[in-house]
Amino acid sequence: MEPVVARPEPRHRELLRSETRWDRQRHRKAELDVNRAGLGELLHEVQQIENVSGQEIKGLASRIKRRKHADAKDLVKLSYGFQQSGENISEFVRITGAINVLVKEFTGHDSDLQLLAGECLCNLTLGDDVCCEKVATFAGTYLITFLENVNNKRLNHLCIWTIQNIISSGKKSMQVLHSQGVTATLCRLLEETENNELLQDILLAISLILAHDNEFLSNEQILATLLPQLVTKCPQFGTIKLIYLGLTLTNFETLDITIPPLIIKHCVEFFASTFRENNENHLGTLLGIRILSNLVAKSDINSELLLNECQSLQVKLSSMFNFYSENGHDKICKELLWLLGNVYKSTPSQLREQYLLYDNFISELVVPKAVLDTER
Repeated sequence: MEPVVARPEPRHRELLRSETRWDRQRHRKAELDVNRAGLGELLHEVQQIENVSGQEIKGLASRIKRRKHADAKDLVKLSYGFQQSGENISEFVRITGAINVLVKEFTGHDSDLQLLAGECLCNLTLGDDVCCEKVATFAGTYLITFLENVNNKRLNHLCIWTIQNIISSGKKSMQVLHSQGVTATLCRLLEETENNELLQDILLAISLILAHDNEFLSNEQILATLLPQLVTKCPQFGTIKLIYLGLTLTNFETLDITIPPLIIKHCVEFFASTFRENNENHLGTLLGIRILSNLVAKSDINSELLLNECQSLQVKLSSMFNFYSENGHDKICKELLWLLGNVYKSTPSQLREQYLLYDNFISELVVPKAVLDTER
C-alpha cells in the first residue's frame, strides 16, 4: 500500500510557527525568572510590574539609545514589556539604534547584563518577521557564537531559544541566519551534543529549518549528514520527529542501504521504551509508525528488518495496538493497521509465519468499532 505524504499548507505552517513561538516563550518564562533570582531585590521590584505601556517602551528605548547603555532595571522592564504585547515590541524596534544597545550589553563582560540583554533579544523575536530579521541582522553572529560556548548553560539556552524563534518567523530571517552559518553550526552541534536538554532544543531548531522544505538543508545533506547523526542518538520524540521530517522531504528514499536498518531499530527502540506511557510520546509513536509504514512500502527487505528488530527488542505490534485501542487512541490504531497490512503483504510467508508464532497480530488484535467504522 503505497503511502501518500502530505505537507502542511503555507498558511497553516505559518500559523503553527507563530503559535509555537509564543508557547515556547510561556514555558521558558519560569526558568528565566529562576535564573534572574540571583539579582536579589531587582526581581522583587520587577514582579510588581503589572503592565508596561508602549509609551514607556518608547521612552526606555530612546533613553538607552541616548546613554548608549542599559542597566539591569532597564533590561528587565524591557523584557517584561516585550512579553506583554507585540505592539511594545514594534515600538522598541521603531527607535533606530536601540537594538544596538541591547547587542552591546549582550556582548559585554558583565554576566548579569549579558543574560538580561539576551532575554530582551529573545523576547524581541516574539514579534513579527521584521523584528526577527533585525535581531538576526544585528545579533545573529553573536547568538551562533555563544551557542557553542558549552561553559555557560544559561547563555546556551537563551541563544538556542532566540535562534528557534528567528528560524520559525519566516524565510527572510532564516536567510540571514543561514548566511551567518547557523545551519552548519546546528548540524555540528547535533553530532557533538550529549546534553539531553540542549540536544532537544537543537533537534527542534533543525526541525524548524526543515519546515522551510529544502531551502536550507538539501536532500543530499539530509541523507548524508542528518539521518546518520540522528540514528546515533538516544531515541526520543525529537529524533523521531526529525527523522520523519527528513524522510518526508526525500520521499522516504535513503540511498545508503545502511541507513534504513538503523532507522528501523531507532523507531522500535523508541516504542520499547515509551509506548505504555501516557504522555506526549504518543505523537512520537504515531510518527514512528508512519516512518516504518513508508519504509516497508518502499522495500520488502525493510519488512524483514522490522520483524527481526521487534523480536530482538521484545516489542509486540499486537500489544502496542491493543494498548492504544484500550486507551482510545484510534488514530494510532489506524496507522498500526496500515503498517501491519504493509508488513503482511511484503514479508515472505516463511518469515511471516515465524513471526506470528511470536506475535500473532492476526488473531490477537482488539479492533475498536470506531476504527472499523472510519476509513483510514
